[in-house]
Amino acid sequence: MCVLTFIPTSQNGFILTSNRDEATARIPAIPPKKYMINGSPVFFPKDPQGQGTWIGGCGNFTLCLLNGAFQKHVANPPYRQSRGKVILDFYQFKGVEDFIERYDFDGIEPFTLVIIETGVLMTVNEIRWDGLRAYHQIIPSDQPTIWSSSTLYSDEIIKERQGWFKSFLSQNTPISAENMIDFHHHGGKGDVQNDIKMNRNNQLKTISITQFKVDDTDFTIRYEDLVNSKKYDYRVFVEC
Repeated sequence: MCVLTFIPTSQNGFILTSNRDEATARIPAIPPKKYMINGSPVFFPKDPQGQGTWIGGCGNFTLCLLNGAFQKHVANPPYRQSRGKVILDFYQFKGVEDFIERYDFDGIEPFTLVIIETGVLMTVNEIRWDGLRAYHQIIPSDQPTIWSSSTLYSDEIIKERQGWFKSFLSQNTPISAENMIDFHHHGGKGDVQNDIKMNRNNQLKTISITQFKVDDTDFTIRYEDLVNSKKYDYRVFVEC
């Protein structure tokens, strides 16, 4: 929900890895499993508190949501619904354009939504909702990318994280799912409050890491529950 990396791979595939930075008082998520939404199977970890998720996917769409849009905003509750429901709502629509045109963004706290669409070609969509308007752009699908939540990290820290990511990529060739997990654990400069796996006085910290690895022949999910020190690995045998 707060740090996301995208790595394109061969076979029209990608590695998507997300760190969820949350209040330690929050109930840990239910590990990823299959849910049926609008008649289609979708795999995601579920937040028991909001009944939503920050990452999910199956078939031609994989999505991840980060809190905040372009800059840190002042929260103005109550909101009509949780941001955690946005990914689940997406599966009620025909695709990205239909979602952008018809989704009711009003009454939802600002967020950034990354949608990876695969098929004949891969498209990486970025939608930023700032509370007034939804901004959509296409991110180059052949370039590794990192996103950080604007609610937790200043522009300066976000740029510094981009530098860590670039340096990591230059020192690790070829990039694998395993070394991306390593980056999500150890990336940074020893500043525990702003490193990729962060901890702010044990009140706000990285509580889980989720990774989706998708290509023409494979769909695997890795989930690390850092609160309970549990790891889950899934290889999904399903036509989504």
